[in-house]
Amino acid sequence: MYLAIATDGVELRMPEHTTDLYASYWERLGPDHITKLLAEHDAGELTEDRQSVRIPVATLRRLAAGKVPEGWDADFDAMLAKARERGALDEAGDVVQAPLERER
Repeated sequence: MYLAIATDGVELRMPEHTTDLYASYWERLGPDHITKLLAEHDAGELTEDRQSVRIPVATLRRLAAGKVPEGWDADFDAMLAKARERGALDEAGDVVQAPLERER
């Protein structure tokens, strides 16, 4: 799954694919605009190095609601467990860090 960041907002695409998580944006968006869009949509924040996005787990669940098959919660929880093993999930389990990729 990935968080698509565009000039008109954010959208969770391919939420049924719980084997990977990343964020993407179109080439023309700069870090200030990305930061603003993430804040406006309660979709997280850029890391200091601007290489990743820290996304609230609640936001991912909210954006996936109604778009995922039965059993998704268990698959999503397994993805979060793997993120925790990699150090990408905060201690409380509330925020997951996803790499940020530029789409061309």
